[in-house]
Amino acid sequence: MYSDLVNAVSPLLLLFMTEECIKSVFLDFNLLDFPCLKMALSKGLGYAIVMGSVLVKFPQILKIYGSGSVVGLALSTFLLETFCAMINVGYNYAQQFPFSTWGENFFILIQLIVILIQLFYYSDRTILALLCPIVIPALSLGMSKLPTEYLAVGLTAAIPLLALSKLMQIKANFQNGHTGQLSFVTSLMNVLGTLARLFTVVQEVEDTIILINASSVFVLNFIIIAQFVVYWNVAPPSADKKTQ
Repeated sequence: MYSDLVNAVSPLLLLFMTEECIKSVFLDFNLLDFPCLKMALSKGLGYAIVMGSVLVKFPQILKIYGSGSVVGLALSTFLLETFCAMINVGYNYAQQFPFSTWGENFFILIQLIVILIQLFYYSDRTILALLCPIVIPALSLGMSKLPTEYLAVGLTAAIPLLALSKLMQIKANFQNGHTGQLSFVTSLMNVLGTLARLFTVVQEVEDTIILINASSVFVLNFIIIAQFVVYWNVAPPSADKKTQ
C-alpha cells in the first residue's frame, strides 16, 4: 500500500529527484542518500527562487510609485540589468537548461520593464516610457532566435555588464551619500536569491560562464546591502525626481 502511494506521487517527486533517488529514499528508506538529498534541496531552492522572483522587484516598483520619485536610482543600472536578463533568458532557453535554474530571469525581466517605464515617466521622458513595453519584448523574442554560439558570446559579455550595472548603483549611492529610492527589501531579496542560485548552479549546471555570473552578482548585491547599513539614517532629498 505504501509503495502504491509512492507511485501515485512520483510525478510530483520527479520535479525534485530522479527515479533512482525516489526508489533509494522512499522505497529503500536510504534516508542518508546525500547526493539525492542535495539534488532535492537544489531543485527545491530553484523552484523557490523562481516563485520568489515573481515579486522580487515589486517592493522597488511600489517604492517608486509611492514616492513619485526616482531620485538616487541609476538609470544605467536598470538598462544594463534588463539587457543581461534578456541575454540570460535567451541563452538558457536555447540550451534547454531546467527552468528551475533560470526561470527567475524571465519574471525579473517583466518587472524590470515596469521599473524602466517608471524611470522614464518620472524623469519626463514619456515617449521612452511608452516604447519600453513594446521594444523590450520584441528584442527579447529576437534574441531567443539567435544561434546558440552568439548567445554564448552575449552571455559572456553580460557578466562584466551585469557587474558594471551593480557597480554604477554602488557608485551612485557613494556619490549621493544615501541609497535614495532604492528598495532595501528588493536588495535583500536579491542577495538571498543570488546566494541560493549560486548553490543550484553548482549542483545542477556544469557551465563556468553561469557560475562566474552567479558569483559576481552575489558579491555586488552584498555590497549594496552593506551600503544600506552605512547610509541607514540618511534621508534622500524629496524634491529631486531626476535619475542619477
